Amino acid sequence: MKGLIQVESKAFTFANTPILQHSSTPNVSHAERAHFMRKARVLAWITLLIICSHLSLAVAIGHHKQGDRVPNLAIRTIDGKQISLEEQKGKIIVLAFWKQEDDKSTKMLTDLSRISQEFQDRDVTFLAINGDKASDQQIRDMALAKEPSCLFASDPDLTTYSSLGILVLPTTLIVGPDGKLAFIQDLYSRNFYAQTRAYVRFLLGEITQDQLNTELDPGTSVKVSAARIKAERYVNLGRVLLDIKERAKAREALNKAVEADPSFAEPHLFLAGLCLEDKELRVAGAELEQALILCSSPREGKLLQGLTYAGQGEDGRAIAVLQELVENNPQPPPEAYYQIGKIYEKQNKTSEALAAYRMALELLLAK
Repeated sequence: MKGLIQVESKAFTFANTPILQHSSTPNVSHAERAHFMRKARVLAWITLLIICSHLSLAVAIGHHKQGDRVPNLAIRTIDGKQISLEEQKGKIIVLAFWKQEDDKSTKMLTDLSRISQEFQDRDVTFLAINGDKASDQQIRDMALAKEPSCLFASDPDLTTYSSLGILVLPTTLIVGPDGKLAFIQDLYSRNFYAQTRAYVRFLLGEITQDQLNTELDPGTSVKVSAARIKAERYVNLGRVLLDIKERAKAREALNKAVEADPSFAEPHLFLAGLCLEDKELRVAGAELEQALILCSSPREGKLLQGLTYAGQGEDGRAIAVLQELVENNPQPPPEAYYQIGKIYEKQNKTSEALAAYRMALELLLAK
């Protein structure tokens, strides 16, 4: 997302403008200016995090599919034990790969905790494997937070991760007693808990194939259209391509997501962010407009809309959108106040600019 910071690069030079340099600026001490200058640069990263905060999603396993035999791997738990998948043959093994500070991974681990507690006295081994090189202490902290009846493990050199062909996180695999992949959850979905629990019960012999099919039937779980599933997969692919710096291909994947399900707001919002980074302001505005029609005024969309208007020089519309954003949110984003301050500064409204900057700083320091 480096481009977004470039779009806003001039925004973070306001500390060198006459407003903050002038010795007669009211109610602003030298210490306050210095403190604000140190903190304000962090605001660029807040915008980055907000835009990137949607989902860290997964795509399908690259080298293995349902029914394939899982290779023998040795996995080290955080208490120092080595678990061989070959030695676990005859048991059901649930391998859940996750990463830190990721909303999807957190939800997956919460559901996994519930499932592992239900089957803790059965022949089921639950392994929550960190796939982003977290320290053992960080993994222990996550284990304590979730209080699961499963083992937490590390994969420091990503051997397990790469051997199974996993592309991104989170991803969950269920290995049957025969050592073959019975289930692949290649992204965290609304139905993760129901589907994972149903497969474990089926492999334990508690339910029949027909009962499993009933459990997995969309009519008994959250209904998701085939078009939405296809669109979500294109969005996931777009994120993976961005991770490997393939921006053009990522945009192509996101456009295919829009084609697959025009009613899906997320690819529009994602495309708006990319277009804003690339300074394609008109396209960014069109994508944002569509996203806001499809979704009930998401905070991220309103923020990007305000930034787009500001980038186009439409200060009045930018102020209107950003003021609405901060007034209607109990926890307004600090960068909205910061952008408001920028516009007021450009208009030589010194007191209003300083008030907006102070609000941005207060919200930033409160984080």
